[in-house]
Amino acid sequence: MFAKKNLVAAAALLALVGAAQAQSSVKLYGSLDVSFGSYKPVDIVNNEPKSTTRVQSGDMMTSFIGFSGVEDLGGGLKAEFALESFIGVDSGSNVPNQAGQFWSRASWVGLSGGFGKVILGQYDNAIFTSGLLYNPFGSSMTFSPTMRHFYDLGSTSSGLNNGVFINSNYTDTGLVNSITYETPVFAGFSGLLQYSPKESAAAGTSNSYTVSLAYNNGPLSAMVVYLDGGVTPAAAPAYPGEYKAINFGASYDFGVLKAFGQYTNFKYEDTSLLLGAFDKSDVLQVGVSVPVSASGSILASYGQAKWKLADIFVGDDAKSRIFSLGYDHYISKRTDVYVAFTSEKLSDLKGGRTFAVGVKHAF
Repeated sequence: MFAKKNLVAAAALLALVGAAQAQSSVKLYGSLDVSFGSYKPVDIVNNEPKSTTRVQSGDMMTSFIGFSGVEDLGGGLKAEFALESFIGVDSGSNVPNQAGQFWSRASWVGLSGGFGKVILGQYDNAIFTSGLLYNPFGSSMTFSPTMRHFYDLGSTSSGLNNGVFINSNYTDTGLVNSITYETPVFAGFSGLLQYSPKESAAAGTSNSYTVSLAYNNGPLSAMVVYLDGGVTPAAAPAYPGEYKAINFGASYDFGVLKAFGQYTNFKYEDTSLLLGAFDKSDVLQVGVSVPVSASGSILASYGQAKWKLADIFVGDDAKSRIFSLGYDHYISKRTDVYVAFTSEKLSDLKGGRTFAVGVKHAF
């Protein structure tokens, strides 16, 4: 009789443990991307670009490590969180974050349910999300023309960001100090609202707002984003200038290929320039992903950015044209190898180019 009671108690305990595990979970995940190649930037200062050969982290996708969790609170309500940090696989550093914050890729907690999701903390900027969704190279900061034009990366090594052609676009991958609301999906439509308070009494600081609408139905995906970005204090320089942006992106999967297109217009006051001139830029990208086997695809993308910016080296109307071509092959569901080439021509300067082969592993 005593043994029977023990078995019943043990069974009840195991049931409780199983229920607790079902209601709450935490997972470790991330991506490690490292490549080897030749990199030659556009050189604005002396117009004599030089190539370097190096091992580099995050060419196809920025390497990172993350922790996320979800707890079932009952009644359809869930608590969620995510903490993510960049990793420089080539050196073990936390680049590309130069400020030193460990959880600089994502750090948020939120509640989700039938009403959608409410998130507090640092969450993906909708402009960044649209940028990576509608080009064949995704979030690649080396090969995606969109990402390089969004973040002024120049030809693989911040050729535009060298103190002359300064920070012409101010969008960041994540909106810090933000409140985000994501709607449920209605007939393929979903929306997002983001607000980031200025959190400072300093003159020149202001709030940031984002609104987006997306549509996903079968082979068609489209998204429109409007962003009013404010100036943040020097301690958190995600947005060093006041600017507004509108973005349109779309893709269509024809089966034999997937086509991508996007257009973004930025208008901003460049507070980094002495004259504080009100400038603008237009960013355009078209691309395709062509599956050539069950595991491999050819990727091609062309993008251009036109800046209206006073500059003694490249003139009032500067233009960057970037073309990228690559092949991505999955060895398994989590591991792929790639080879890619990108070239850039910036106005009348000598062009830059990059060729790299790499491996990316998701865990």
